[in-house]
Amino acid sequence: MNGPSTALTRPMDAMTIERELNTLWRAEVEANQKAGAAEPPSRTLLHTLLVVAPDAAAAEQARQVAAALSPRQPARTLVLQLGDGAADRLDASVALTCVNRPNGLTTVAGEQVTVIAAGLQAARRLTGAVLPLLLTNVPSFLWWMQGSPVNHPLLRDLAPVLDRLIVDSYTFAAPDRDLPAWQQAVADPHFAPIVSDLTWARLAPWRYAVAQIFDATAARAHLAHLRHVEVRYAPGPATLAGLFAGWLAARLGWQVAARDAQTLRFTGGQTLSFLPVADLPGLAPGYFAGVTLATHQGAEFEVNRHGLACTVTRQRLAGLHTERVVPLRSESLTEWLGHELGRLSATPTYEAALRLLTAASANPEPEIIG
Repeated sequence: MNGPSTALTRPMDAMTIERELNTLWRAEVEANQKAGAAEPPSRTLLHTLLVVAPDAAAAEQARQVAAALSPRQPARTLVLQLGDGAADRLDASVALTCVNRPNGLTTVAGEQVTVIAAGLQAARRLTGAVLPLLLTNVPSFLWWMQGSPVNHPLLRDLAPVLDRLIVDSYTFAAPDRDLPAWQQAVADPHFAPIVSDLTWARLAPWRYAVAQIFDATAARAHLAHLRHVEVRYAPGPATLAGLFAGWLAARLGWQVAARDAQTLRFTGGQTLSFLPVADLPGLAPGYFAGVTLATHQGAEFEVNRHGLACTVTRQRLAGLHTERVVPLRSESLTEWLGHELGRLSATPTYEAALRLLTAASANPEPEIIG
């Protein structure tokens, strides 16, 4: 996958950017005509994707992810690279993302504009600089790559024109502080964009694995008798474990009564504990490791990570023990983002999990169990 681009990064000007994009499109049309294409490349773009990248490395990752998505979800991608600098200037470069076809021709699959804001004053001018570049009559998405966007002036300025805001709460610098603030923003009726969280996407196979246990009628009867849940994760930020716990408790209808350093207690007498486990080689910090659900009658249901590529599901009922190993599909950042770009509706289960997780006061990091 490749494409023509302007060779130089130049001072930011929306009209110049549009002219250069048009020039690149014309060049691509002419190249296809000379190569004998029956039809010119179609300039069909499904949405505008704005990306806020904290540095050059993140900006490069954003461009690669956007290019990988372009054949299926062609878009105008505006990568807004923040950075320090004394120059206080906005610079921009443009490119087309093209896909090589077997017949030697290329298909244009998207546009990329990188805007580099060097210095505080330049960052303050970003909104005015990029608003004229938003496509009309198609959705506008904002992917905030790292950290919490809450109270950031750039989000405040862009929010009225956004259809969806995509964050990754796994990257929040201080989850105990940032998650409650994020929940308040999500719940604010005046906050325009629908929200998504890539951390929620990371948990999808685990939510599915647990829900699948209780598809069977015999197991479903035990849901009302669950009394204790243990959620395990690799040492690191407990955001994934917390969101999973919030999802499970919300789906079970449990209401938080109290919270200490390692345990959530619910009004019905149920408890949910968090356990960081150290013997998980190769697993990223804070990643999900497993869950055990137990009833007061002695029944137990468990889903555990087995290596990095499988899960083991166990059920221990009276007189019956079963075990099943299932491949754990490893999705990439590109796939997680692609899922979110394909939807415009809210995710009530995520919002309910976030509400429950932040209903109690934040807790300190628990002791790691080796």
